[in-house]
Amino acid sequence: RENKMAYIAKNEVKAIRDGLRAKFGKTIKFSVRGEDHSSVAVSIMRSDIDLSKYLGDSTYADVNHHSFDRIFEDDKKVVSMFDSIQDIIKTAPGTVEGGREWFDKSDTMTDYFHTAYYYNISIGRWDKPYIAA
Repeated sequence: RENKMAYIAKNEVKAIRDGLRAKFGKTIKFSVRGEDHSSVAVSIMRSDIDLSKYLGDSTYADVNHHSFDRIFEDDKKVVSMFDSIQDIIKTAPGTVEGGREWFDKSDTMTDYFHTAYYYNISIGRWDKPYIAA
């Protein structure tokens, strides 16, 4: 029987954190937090690639994960980095016992939402600014 509610367990959030650490090492510092058992928030807190030009006058920014290629079109290295981050967010939870990879079977035309879990990606956090290393 398939669970129809978005849900991500603590061990799945940890798998994302561990996957990001394994891929990026010390070149990028992440904050990875589970939120309300239905979503995971991944924030880039410090990186060797300067992302501050995408912040405008702010110290943080949410990133639309549907359009990395448009947001960062002038920098293919940044697009590749965000693609890798998103890939880990979607696949790492499936590597732990009882975990599952991300899926989205939603149909917005009929107002039916069915996804494994929600996720968001940001540069910095509202309460802790991004720092270019």
